[in-house]
Amino acid sequence: MQTNTTNYMKKIALIFTVMLGAFAMNAQNEAKSDTARFPLGEVEILVVSKPDTTNDTSVDTLSNVIDEPDAPSKNDLTHWGGLDLGMNFLVNSDNKMKYPANDEWIELDQGHSLSWRFNLLEQKIRLAKDYAGIITGVSLVYNSYSFDKNVALYSNSDSTFAVLDTVAQYSKNKLRATYLQVPLMLEFNTSNDPERTFHVAAGIIGGWKIGSQYKQRFESEGKEYKVKVSDDYNLSPLTLDATARIGYRNLTLFATYGLTSLFKDDKGPEVYPVTVGLSLMPFK
Repeated sequence: MQTNTTNYMKKIALIFTVMLGAFAMNAQNEAKSDTARFPLGEVEILVVSKPDTTNDTSVDTLSNVIDEPDAPSKNDLTHWGGLDLGMNFLVNSDNKMKYPANDEWIELDQGHSLSWRFNLLEQKIRLAKDYAGIITGVSLVYNSYSFDKNVALYSNSDSTFAVLDTVAQYSKNKLRATYLQVPLMLEFNTSNDPERTFHVAAGIIGGWKIGSQYKQRFESEGKEYKVKVSDDYNLSPLTLDATARIGYRNLTLFATYGLTSLFKDDKGPEVYPVTVGLSLMPFK
């Protein structure tokens, strides 16, 4: 065992000696041949000198390739990440904004019923370069539903309802729901140039409600009062929306249509959220 180890160490030492000799020969440029031969038992080690590339035109060619601008990345041709601002609507099962007499309190003040969607992450699976791809991501969404009528909202384990308030006059009266959403869409681009492309996308968005809050603001005897109540309000915990997006370059119009009701079954009005809006600021 000791003899084998000694022989092994001698071979390693001999290899290092040969390598150092080769480097010295190359540094002093004293070699008369492009190839140096070193016998090592039954093995012969060949050390080939590096060719002179001073006048090699391939170096310039490689430099030109490196200096070329990068091709557009798939993020430049993916139109999900960013800030979406939209207006919320609530429609019945007939896709109309008409409700039964006992559910008329759900009518919205559209100018104050806004949706803020922060599309924080995006990812695309290319199908045909960047002309077609599957898009997914993660979004944080705040949907506000501002009531048009001067009503007070109540909720219990059986239902969510509202009654007309004849005492206080509300300057703010809205229900806000917060969701974490994940889209799954098929997107098409007309060009691989992000400065020239029209884009269209359609698919579904799944959501999980992570919070809900009812806000009121009113004045009484010259004083302003603000009321905030965090409650479940029988809102559907899981949501599914159909969505479509269309745009040019970084300008995108979008629409979503709720495939699930805003409230749990038989716990509130049967209404489906609809949002239309504009993507304001891409996150690139």
